[in-house]
Amino acid sequence: MEKIKLFDTHAHYDDRAYGKCPRELISRILKDNVSGFIQVGCSLRSIPESLKIADEFDNVYAAVGIHPHYASELPDDYLSRVQKWASYPSVVAIGEIGLDYHYEGYSRDNQIKVFTEQLDLAKKTGLPVIIHSRDAAEDTMRILRETRPMAVMHCYSGSLEMSRELIKLGILISFSGVITFKNAKKAAEVCREVPLHMLMLETDCPYMAPEPHRGKTCDSSMAWHTAAKIAEIKGISTQEVVEVCNETAKRFFNIY
Repeated sequence: MEKIKLFDTHAHYDDRAYGKCPRELISRILKDNVSGFIQVGCSLRSIPESLKIADEFDNVYAAVGIHPHYASELPDDYLSRVQKWASYPSVVAIGEIGLDYHYEGYSRDNQIKVFTEQLDLAKKTGLPVIIHSRDAAEDTMRILRETRPMAVMHCYSGSLEMSRELIKLGILISFSGVITFKNAKKAAEVCREVPLHMLMLETDCPYMAPEPHRGKTCDSSMAWHTAAKIAEIKGISTQEVVEVCNETAKRFFNIY
């Protein structure tokens, strides 16, 4: 049987870790074992480059949104600019957006304001949402209960109890290479319980390369290691994991 190609639902090829846009790398992985990916633009600076990347390659799409790290640096017209970008043909999601209380100096009020404004925008545009949540589970879940978006929790790192509530809300869960780490016991526990059709694959590249590439610059081809780990946890084949997750991604992002 010919090996299926994998779809990476979360990549950042505009990141400085790659230097200039790594077009040769993107071309190579798309010819090899990756069918496509979502290029996530998460700041006013990165969104134009993300749209450019999505336009250059077949089966590459864009997501546009403001990451919580940039919530305190926004001009008054930021939302109208995101809305304009969201109308581009290559854009399939609003994201990544959310809450991140990990680093000192953040403004909780600003982050919540920007997050909820973009959730409202997603409802207006009919686009799904890619959510980033770090050390902010209580506020994130409260807002999701109130707004009930069509969403995926990207790079999931929450508890088993939180994952159960997300699934009840119809919110998908996405794992990155972190699930392959030896200390990722919590992620493995969540993965074991969440139905396969509620999962998606991602790299969040260039970050969090999976074992055995940990510490290196990640790219979409490395998501195969994540798929293999999920298959191991669930006791099924890697091929089945990739097939089901690809189908879920196509349905979620409406990219048939």
